[in-house]
Amino acid sequence: MLVNELKKELAKYDRKDMEKIVIELYKRVPKHKKEEYQIDDFIKNVKKTKSVMKAVTIEELQKEIIYFLECVDNEYYVIPNRVIPKKERSTWRFKVKRFYKELIKYDPVTMEGVLATDLLIQIYKRISIGSNRLLFSNWETFRAIGIEQVDFFEVLLKRIFAREHNEKNMNLCISLLQFPSDPYGGLYREVYDVFAHYLVSVEEKNMGIKMLNNRVLELVEYKKTYLKEKRQTYDLDEEINLCTICILDIFISLNKIDEGIKYFHKYCSEPTSEVKEYVLLEELEKYELYEDWIKEYESHKIAYRDSLKENYSKFKNLVSN
Repeated sequence: MLVNELKKELAKYDRKDMEKIVIELYKRVPKHKKEEYQIDDFIKNVKKTKSVMKAVTIEELQKEIIYFLECVDNEYYVIPNRVIPKKERSTWRFKVKRFYKELIKYDPVTMEGVLATDLLIQIYKRISIGSNRLLFSNWETFRAIGIEQVDFFEVLLKRIFAREHNEKNMNLCISLLQFPSDPYGGLYREVYDVFAHYLVSVEEKNMGIKMLNNRVLELVEYKKTYLKEKRQTYDLDEEINLCTICILDIFISLNKIDEGIKYFHKYCSEPTSEVKEYVLLEELEKYELYEDWIKEYESHKIAYRDSLKENYSKFKNLVSN
């Protein structure tokens, strides 16, 4: 009903009935909505509603978010403590949703927008880390806030690159690729795909290759230390492979397919030659590079799996026709 109709209906009730209505309505409002609309503050001081509901400034948001992040880093949202009461620890996700909605309103090229982007980055890092380390009351942290990691990452990319496509911003984006996305600590292939997609000009793509290659070389060198200490290198290999595939994709977008394949063979850390070829051929198929696919297939004497043998016959016929 409209506000005027509501007023007419409410005029029928005495104080006792009005209390019943308000209490029942309050019970029906979800907890996160009470917080989002500051309903408790409104009830406690209805005469100051306008000041309570006024827009929050970026400075106020910054102060609130920094305190929130400090509590997260101290694990106050998961361990017994006197700072965050137990009943409030699950509310972290509602805070993050509100922070996110407020921060993305700021134009990324303004001074306020730059600060908003930096705060979003800090939030993204904690949510990502929290997917495999207990920082919050939920493990699936991105699902808890209702935002897919790849979507959050894309928002950050847009905001960072809105400033300028320079080496500093490129390195910042690449550093964000390194954060896990699930309870097992795995990296998310889709964020690498999104990163490659946002490199438009030849200059940007070459810069992306250079920065990603620097990361690969850093990881390869670090891996040597792990091997000396006889430690597992699975996580390192995974990131090396994701960076390598991303570089291959960028080379393909530059029509430098042979360079991309050569780079892939040099740095890909898949456990066997067959798996390595499977990954490479899958990428070539994705871009419909059938002649290059056939050339790569025929250049190695590998016991290919049946699915690749079938594709070989199919692509042979496709190219010949």
